[in-house]
Amino acid sequence: MEQHALGILQNEDLLGWDETRRIQASGKQGGTFRAITPKLLYYLTKESQGLGGKVLNQFWKQLGACHKKLKKNIKSLKQEDFVSAQTSFDVLFRGLDPKDVDFEPVLKMAAEFFTHIGVAFMNPGGSKSGTSTEFSVSEVVNEEIDKLLHQVNEEGDFGKRKQELLKALSFRRDGDFCLLTGVEFMHSKKKPGVYSALAHIIPNSVHGKPDTLKCIAMFAGPAARDEVMHHLNNIGNVMNMQHDAHVSYDNLDWGIEAKEEGGEVKYFFRTVPTNPGIHGLFFINLRDGEEIQFGKGPEGKKLGNGPTPRLCNLQLAVARVLKLSGAADIILEWKDLADDDGYYRPFIASEEFCDMLDAKLFLSGRAVVV
Repeated sequence: MEQHALGILQNEDLLGWDETRRIQASGKQGGTFRAITPKLLYYLTKESQGLGGKVLNQFWKQLGACHKKLKKNIKSLKQEDFVSAQTSFDVLFRGLDPKDVDFEPVLKMAAEFFTHIGVAFMNPGGSKSGTSTEFSVSEVVNEEIDKLLHQVNEEGDFGKRKQELLKALSFRRDGDFCLLTGVEFMHSKKKPGVYSALAHIIPNSVHGKPDTLKCIAMFAGPAARDEVMHHLNNIGNVMNMQHDAHVSYDNLDWGIEAKEEGGEVKYFFRTVPTNPGIHGLFFINLRDGEEIQFGKGPEGKKLGNGPTPRLCNLQLAVARVLKLSGAADIILEWKDLADDDGYYRPFIASEEFCDMLDAKLFLSGRAVVV
């Protein structure tokens, strides 16, 4: 059923969802947007299959809820080998005009993923160490590794002190250089270098959001959700990087692919979309597909030699879904509109922004794109 679903969704004109709507954002008219539901569902399904998720099953379940005949025709489609998107479409809508179908269950499914995964991953929020704690970090970076680990476990889930400890652990695991740019980090005012920013592989904004965790489980499987909950604010979910590399990561311009090779995990730099052999961004030295050298610090082995692989692959899959479907452009535009008062805010309050999107998307019944 995977090929049937991907074939139909990839040929979005078959579904006739190519309509426009006007969405009002943050008190201003947002302009005309084109529905991207088929593209969003296509990439959600494709990436979910690679992670062992259940988006495909949920898609067919929601589509079957749109009309009695569709539910019956889906059973017939299961018996058919994939030939072409048109053939799959003809079987699916046998005796039925798509214009007579209320696709609300499918549209709502897409809107939920857009809001609860898309917004959460592109509106990180939460506590960040930023680039202003370098010298306070230097106070703890030389402490014994066991003491640092104990302090991390003793601290609460979030807060400045916890972020400082995680940054110190990241130095001990990966070394004093940015793994993306090769530039040495500054640890004291006497030593040249760049300030480091503590980046979270999976953003803190998913914390305390049951709907987001539910969508992660559907997208990547329960094990991925459980690892997110367990590692969200621990060494397995962080790395130090140069500030501009951090910004581009939050914008989903690149991600980390973790693969097991020869009995050990290796990490690879991936641009989004993937473009093998090409430099990702002008300030990043790595090419698409080049290995990221985690675990080269003095305590690399003890600290796991790198971030949790499943979290890296989850973030990369989400980045591909949002960027390739066009959903990322919409979220960035909505963020700009929400902050259109002349004041710079690096991160909009997650709850406020999600509430705004919930209202706009669910009232309209659509996921939208320019």
